[in-house]
Amino acid sequence: MCCTAYISKQDIMGALPYTVYAIFLVTSVSVKASSVILEAENAVHFEGKQVASRSNASGQTTLKMYNRQTVSIEFCLTMDTETEVQNVWYSNDGESDLITVTVDNITLGEVLTQKEYKGGEAWDIFKPSGPFSSSVYLSGGKHLLILSVKNGDEYGVEIDKIELLLHNGQLKNISECMLLCFDDISYNYSIAVTGVGRNISKSTLVQKSKNTLCTEEDNVNIPIFYDSARKFIISANHPQYTAGTNSRLPDWENCKMAHSLWSLQDIDLSQTQRVTQASGAATMSVIALDTDKQSNLTSYGLIIDFTLDGPSLGKMDSEIGSIIKISFKDMINPIHVSMQYFGRSSQWSESTKKTVYLNKTWDTWDVPDLAWREGGGNIISLTITGFNEERIQIAEIVMNNRDLAMDQSTTVYSDSMTVIEVVDMDVWWRVNETMTLKTLNDGRVFQGVDYFRIYRKIPWSKNNFCQVFVMYQDGNVRLLPITPHGRDWIPFGSSILIGQSDHMDVRPAAPLRQVEIDPKELTIKLAYLDGSFLSLKLNVIWNETMIIMSDAVYARSLDSYPFLTFRSMWVANGNADVDHVSVDGNETHPILSGWSTLRGTSFAFFRKCISKHNTLSPDIRVKIIDLVL
Repeated sequence: MCCTAYISKQDIMGALPYTVYAIFLVTSVSVKASSVILEAENAVHFEGKQVASRSNASGQTTLKMYNRQTVSIEFCLTMDTETEVQNVWYSNDGESDLITVTVDNITLGEVLTQKEYKGGEAWDIFKPSGPFSSSVYLSGGKHLLILSVKNGDEYGVEIDKIELLLHNGQLKNISECMLLCFDDISYNYSIAVTGVGRNISKSTLVQKSKNTLCTEEDNVNIPIFYDSARKFIISANHPQYTAGTNSRLPDWENCKMAHSLWSLQDIDLSQTQRVTQASGAATMSVIALDTDKQSNLTSYGLIIDFTLDGPSLGKMDSEIGSIIKISFKDMINPIHVSMQYFGRSSQWSESTKKTVYLNKTWDTWDVPDLAWREGGGNIISLTITGFNEERIQIAEIVMNNRDLAMDQSTTVYSDSMTVIEVVDMDVWWRVNETMTLKTLNDGRVFQGVDYFRIYRKIPWSKNNFCQVFVMYQDGNVRLLPITPHGRDWIPFGSSILIGQSDHMDVRPAAPLRQVEIDPKELTIKLAYLDGSFLSLKLNVIWNETMIIMSDAVYARSLDSYPFLTFRSMWVANGNADVDHVSVDGNETHPILSGWSTLRGTSFAFFRKCISKHNTLSPDIRVKIIDLVL
C-alpha cells in the first residue's frame, strides 16, 4: 500500500533557524496539470515578521525578507506528482538579491532579482522569476518549500507568491497531511454465497446525509432502493488499513450536550408585579398573586411553558421522566413552594408542596415517564410563598431528564461456541414498541425485548467470547468480525437498517414485531410490524461476519420504501466510521460528497484514512443476489 507521509514541525524547526509557515491557494486546474499558488504573506506570526500592503500583489500583501532570512512553506499533495516551480513573484527597490529555492532539501533553482531604484515605487511592481529548469517528483503527503535570501541588500526583497505546476494531483489542506491514507484500498466482491444465485439488475443508493461536527451523531444516511430485493448479503470485515491503535471511546467534543432541558436563572420575584423571561425551549411568566397582611405572606405564581424533542426526531426527551429543581439565593426565612404540571394527559397533576429551608441547596420534584408530550403544550405551574418583608430571589429553576438505569440482559442460549442474550432498555425510543423473541431449540418465548445480541467464541482465546451481531427492535443491525488476535475488543461503527423504512424520517426505523432464532444453525426469522417478513442466516469466520438475507416478503412498495439503509458517521477523513463507498468493485466515491445517487449490485462502505474515532470498527459490504429459478 502507498500512503501519505509527513514531516513534523518539531523536525523542521529543529533544522531551520528562522522558519515561517504559510498556507496555499489553488488558482487554476488544467487537464494535464494543476497550477497552484503558495501565498508567503499568510505565514503565521513570528518575531520580526514584516508584512507590507501592496495594491498590485495577489493578496494585496507581501512578505518582507532580508539577507540570510529563510522562509519555509508547507504544502500537501493528494498523490504522487512531478512538481515544477513556474514562478517566484517578487518586487525589489534596490540592489539585486539572490534567493535559492529548495523542496524537501532538494535545490530546484535560484532567483536573481532585478536591480531597481524608483524611490520606493518599485515595491508595488511584481515580476516573475520564470520557470525553473529542474523539477522534483514528490510523493503524496506533506512537503516543505524553502526560500533563502543568500545575498541581499539592506532594503531586502518582497515575496508575493510562489507558483507551482503539478502534473498529477492537487494540493489539499495541510491538516489532512497528518492523516495516514491509502489510495489502493479496494474490494473485489468475491463474497462466498451460500446457495445458487446470480446478480440481477442494479439497485440504487440515495444520498440523504448531512454534515456534522459531532462524532457521536449518525449523520451518514444512505437508503438503498431495489425493486426485487429478495436475497442479499451484508458482511463486516476488519479495515483494510493496518493501525497500531484501537481508539474506541466516545468523543463528545463539538456535540450539543444538553446538561439541562431548560434553565431559568436570576429571577427577582419582588422586583415587579409581572416578569417574562425566556431560556432555550422555555418561556416563563411571573405574577404577584396575593399579599396577606394578617399572615404577613406574599404569594407569586410562575407559569413555565416549554417544548421537548421526541420520537419524530429520533429523541426521547418527551418520553423520559424528568427532575425539576429550584434553588433560592440570599434566603432568610423558609419559602413554601407548590408544583403541578400539564402535559400528555391534557390534565393538571395534583399539586405537590415543599418547604425550602436556608440550609438546602436545591429542592426537587420528580415527574414520571410519559408525562410530557412531544413538541409544545407542556406547562409547569409553581406557587411560591414567603414573608412580605423578604425579597424572594430564585437563583435557578432547571429541568433535567432523569438518570437512565443500566440495560438489563438475560442469557437465552449458551454453548461452547455461541451465547445469545436479550436486552431490556430502561427507555426505548420507539414508544410502546418491543419485540418478542422465541428460541426454536426449546420453544421459550421472551417478551419486551428491545434488542438481542449474539457472541461467538474467539478461536485464539481459551474462554473469551466477542459480540458479532446485534439487532434492535427498530431494525438496526450492528456487525463485527471476530476480535483480532492481540486485542481485547473492537468497537462497532457503521450500522445497517434492515427492513423497509420511511427515508424522509429524521431517524428511520423498520420496527420488528417478532424474532425466531435457531441458536444451533444461527438462522433467524424476522416479522415486522408493517407485515413484512425476512429470513437471516449468520455466518462467522475469523475475519468476516456475514448475514445472508432471503425469503423477503415486503408489505410496502419497494419503489418508495428502501429495503436497507446504511447509517454511519463522517466528520472528516481521519475522524469517521466510513469515508468512502465503492460500487461494483471499481468506482470509489467520498461518502458525503460528489454524488446524489449511485447504481450497482455491490457496495463497499469503508475507510481509506486511519481514523482516530473507532479505529478498528469494520468495513461494511452489501451484495444484491437473486435466486435462479
